[in-house]
Amino acid sequence: MPQDSAYIGVGEPVSRVNDALEKKGPLGEFAAMSRGVFSQVLSMAQRGMNPASNADCAKFALAAWRETRERQNLFLAEEFPAIQFLAWDRLLSRRRRHIVLLVHNVSSKKRWLALAKLGLGRRVDHFLCLSPHSQRVLVEEYGLPRERVSVIYSRVDTAYFQPQPGQPTKRQVCAAGAVNRDYDTLISAATGLDADVKIAADTVWRYSVAGKDGAQSRTLPSNVEMRSWGNYANLRQLYAESRVVVVPLARPIISGITVALEGMAMGKPVILTRNPYVEGFIEEGVTGFHVEPSNPAQLRERIHWLLEHPQEAEAMGRKGREKAERDFSVERYVERILAPFGSPATISP
Repeated sequence: MPQDSAYIGVGEPVSRVNDALEKKGPLGEFAAMSRGVFSQVLSMAQRGMNPASNADCAKFALAAWRETRERQNLFLAEEFPAIQFLAWDRLLSRRRRHIVLLVHNVSSKKRWLALAKLGLGRRVDHFLCLSPHSQRVLVEEYGLPRERVSVIYSRVDTAYFQPQPGQPTKRQVCAAGAVNRDYDTLISAATGLDADVKIAADTVWRYSVAGKDGAQSRTLPSNVEMRSWGNYANLRQLYAESRVVVVPLARPIISGITVALEGMAMGKPVILTRNPYVEGFIEEGVTGFHVEPSNPAQLRERIHWLLEHPQEAEAMGRKGREKAERDFSVERYVERILAPFGSPATISP
């Protein structure tokens, strides 16, 4: 990277970065890029600010603009506080700088309004997004030239999440995550299934992730357990002892990819709800299966097939692990982020 570069975004708390660097937790791109890739790093999390607060985003964005006004190369890692940063930049400066912006949720009307309708996107030289469909939306709906939009997919720490030889597996299926999950469909598919189903979702989220009939109003089947698994080490153990990882999604937005990639990295076949925004991660019939939204019968059939065909399931898991290492490692992800700056990254494993 050029010497006059800055990373600006939500980031991660210091404790989580330290855990990642000490290999006590998975390494993400923020921890990786905090190790000398950028000459300046500004993080909301490390300043104790709340990215869900518009006031905090605006306050942080103004401080970040002031602290990086001499930097020529800027990476804006999330839409918020990036949108507020771009607004301050347009208001306070006429100087053009090289700005790269990562947009996660391109389906959001708020993002479209700010970046396309209000023209803040004109201050951005290059856009990054997480899937080919996201790229199409940015080109066709935001009106961006295709050459200014790159797909970088996502990442997983393939050293932290990896197969555990000798770890006995149970006749068990697992799911994880809280945002945009359709656990109603998974619970319906699991009812009467000859396997245990473990759902690693924090209790606080359990009452906001249900599908149409509300998982919180239902008595869970005896073979289903839904709770927090507490930490990454416990989640990794859950993956290791399960035969299949399921990612049931509620709405067609970009979500669930972290869990899907963690499952692949652990050498497990993954079942993912079909959704245009998550295309390009699971290879149908090779590393796992897609299922249609809100279709418990199809989900149950896919789970049952994988449980009854362990050799084929293990082969899918091996293919998934290979794909995670080849395409979705943190190192590969950081390379794709830094490519628009014309300077490849050097990230230690």
